[in-house]
Amino acid sequence: MIRMIVGVSETFDSAHFIPNHPKCGKVHGHTYTVEVEVEGDLKNGMIVDFADLKSILRDTLSKFDHRLINELIENPTCENICLAIFDELRDKLRNRNLNLIRVRVYENPDKWAEIRL
Repeated sequence: MIRMIVGVSETFDSAHFIPNHPKCGKVHGHTYTVEVEVEGDLKNGMIVDFADLKSILRDTLSKFDHRLINELIENPTCENICLAIFDELRDKLRNRNLNLIRVRVYENPDKWAEIRL
């Protein structure tokens, strides 16, 4: 069986503040971009339908979209947002025999946090 990696990306808009941070301590917003890569067995020419993977990612990100992330994550740094998304996606993808191998969250086009297995 051939193992293959595929990925998708999606965006969402949110506000947050970093408690006690001199610059980011005030409420401000970002358009976040999230990239996801999964690994799985190649069957019938694919490991997962891109539309299904995008749907799972959109569902995961929907709770962050147009929200104050501090209501969901106590210290919503880019790193902690990445970790929260990774944890939720990993659980959802296990049920489909897919291994989540990378989540990258861009806070801005030039700033990001990543978990890579």
